[in-house]
Amino acid sequence: MQPLSVFPEILFLAPFAAFLIRIALAILLGYCAWKHLTNADKTVRTLGFIEGVVATALALGTWTQPAAIAGMFIIGAWFALPRLRAVALGTALLAFVMCLSLLLTGAGLLAFDLPL
Repeated sequence: MQPLSVFPEILFLAPFAAFLIRIALAILLGYCAWKHLTNADKTVRTLGFIEGVVATALALGTWTQPAAIAGMFIIGAWFALPRLRAVALGTALLAFVMCLSLLLTGAGLLAFDLPL
C-alpha cells in the first residue's frame, strides 16, 4: 500500500505551519510599516501605524483571525492605491493568501489564541 505522504515521519510538524505563516506575514507587515512610517504623508503614516499594530498582533499570536481580516483590508488598500504598496505585486498577492490561510486555520502553535 502506498503512503499518503512522501515523508509521513514529519507530519507531527504540521501544527507549526500556521505559526510559520503567521510569523512571515508579521515580518512582511512590519517591514511595510517601517517603510510607511518614514514617509511624510499623513495618510501613509497612518497606514504604517495600522500595519505595525497588525504585525504585532500576528507576531504575538493575539487576535490572529481579526488581525488576518485587517491584513486583508490593508493589502486590499495596497491593490487599490499602488502608491501605498511597499512591496512587489506578487508579494502582496502571496500575503493576501497568507491572511486567508490564517483566517481559515487559526493561529497555530505558540500563540495566545485558543486553538480551533
